[in-house]
Amino acid sequence: MKKIFLTTVAIAAFVASASAQTSDFPEGSEPLAESELREALSGKVFLMTPAKGPDWRWQFDDNGYFFFNAGSYTNSGKWSTKDSTVCQDSGKTTGCNPMRQKDGVLYLKRGNGELLTFRPK
Repeated sequence: MKKIFLTTVAIAAFVASASAQTSDFPEGSEPLAESELREALSGKVFLMTPAKGPDWRWQFDDNGYFFFNAGSYTNSGKWSTKDSTVCQDSGKTTGCNPMRQKDGVLYLKRGNGELLTFRPK
């Protein structure tokens, strides 16, 4: 019984450690100026893979509107940048998420702490 408990504790500690590692921006990643982030997103479509659920598709149009798809869930509205965050405003969601860049790759931190990598489509 004691061995099973210790094994369970060790597995839980490993999972917690792995989760914590994925929530930090990569070492050496840098925030972007508001205008740089807008330019990096504007007119582009990105795919992301969250820890749970289907892949995400997020389109940022030049006119300030976004379109988001994750499985059968869809959302759209206005997007903007503020400092090194991307902000969205729709009837379903409103908020901003911090972003960083390293070696030309964009990373977004979700409200739950999960880090997502933006893959250009």
